[in-house]
Amino acid sequence: MLADELRKQKAIFACGDMLALLAAFVAALSLHDPSQAIEHRFLEQGPAIDALGVGSVIVLWVAVFRWNDLYRMRNGGSKEILAVVLACAEGTLLTLLGGFLLHVAVARITVAIACLLAMLFVITARTWLRFLIVRLYANPKISVPLVLVGFNDVGKYLCDQVLDEVGPYEPVMFIDSVGGVHQYRGLPVLSVPERFDEIRAHFPGAEVAVAIPEGSREEIEKVTRLCDEARLDWWLVPWLLPSLAAGLKIEQIGLIPLIGRRGSKIEGLNFAIKRAFDVALASILLIFSSPVLLTASLLILLDDGAPIFFRQLRIGAHGEPFEMLKLRTMKVASDDTVHRAFTAKWIRNQPEAFVSSSSVDHIYKLNNDHRITRIGRILRRFSIDELPQLINVARGQMSLIGPRPGLPYEIELYENWHRRRLDAVPGITGLWQVSGRNALSFDDMVRLDVQYLEDWSLVGDLKILMRTLPALLRGSGI
Repeated sequence: MLADELRKQKAIFACGDMLALLAAFVAALSLHDPSQAIEHRFLEQGPAIDALGVGSVIVLWVAVFRWNDLYRMRNGGSKEILAVVLACAEGTLLTLLGGFLLHVAVARITVAIACLLAMLFVITARTWLRFLIVRLYANPKISVPLVLVGFNDVGKYLCDQVLDEVGPYEPVMFIDSVGGVHQYRGLPVLSVPERFDEIRAHFPGAEVAVAIPEGSREEIEKVTRLCDEARLDWWLVPWLLPSLAAGLKIEQIGLIPLIGRRGSKIEGLNFAIKRAFDVALASILLIFSSPVLLTASLLILLDDGAPIFFRQLRIGAHGEPFEMLKLRTMKVASDDTVHRAFTAKWIRNQPEAFVSSSSVDHIYKLNNDHRITRIGRILRRFSIDELPQLINVARGQMSLIGPRPGLPYEIELYENWHRRRLDAVPGITGLWQVSGRNALSFDDMVRLDVQYLEDWSLVGDLKILMRTLPALLRGSGI
């Protein structure tokens, strides 16, 4: 359906980007090649070496484009233009760095010209490709009319996704028995469940999306039977969709389709890769942050005495408890009643829990709290108190990136679907901390945690780390 078309579009845009980049590099050489030195070097190395070198640079740039989500942006606009500019700048810096490390003489002015031309050529190529794809899909022989059965939240969401993507499917109507509603986004809402043959006659090649996941088996079988009789291809939204917090995965064994809940991708080889990354980077960060840790420890002793560390029982992967380390920022033997009350309200989505960022950093840090010491406020502001958790990472109890570990009394308040955030090793920072922070409800936070687990990639972890760094430098914490 639409997913296959989107994958093809990604490949088309990637090829267009490669051609635009190649044209930019060639044009840059023709505009600036001091004494034709670069051209002579190319001729001396031979076509095989030249192709390998140029191909490596273009693949590097395309990888940078993917890093900047340019293959998820196919609708144009200012966001895509900014992403192209940023990606070209990053590609230029990596090209110069690669030339330096490999001892390859690269004319920096030539590369700078190539960068500017690449921005222009890539944006132009994408504009033309988008125009051609839209014109292609507008062809009546290629465009596929889509009839949506079910005027409900699922049907409207499906309609929005199809309309907002550049694809061959063109929604033409809703079919439902609802009264008082005549159109949605310009599409008529009709009550004609028995007349699929007329739909086929009026819209040749139409397909039907049956979006009534809460309908009875008899109702769904009736619709699919009518589609078969009218020789209309149909797609079915499964009945269990409304009960899931996230999407589904579909496998097929022989002719039998198997539908299940999307699970965490952090398993098997992916877990080993993530663990190796955590150990390597946590070790480096511990070494470089040791002067900060020593200074902070001394300030804690001078300000409020021992102990330096705050040890707290947290719930880790699959419900396993562990002792999380932090630098102590509160007075000794502080009561946790305030935090318990706030957490209960937040998890239950009570309005009192949605307060301004000046009052709440996130669910584990209440800033306007009399229990916090003078030094503790500074440590919390720049998240220096979180640095000892690098030891937890080295031990394997935590990860650099992942859902924040919950407290035992928080877990007791979880609904069943909330426990999906316990499917992986908890992290120091995560997707939700860089996607809205305390402006999010608890349910939204859990959805982002689940999305992180289902869509995990090492590149994604690097992006989260890069987005966390500015928050630390601004003093907004993690």
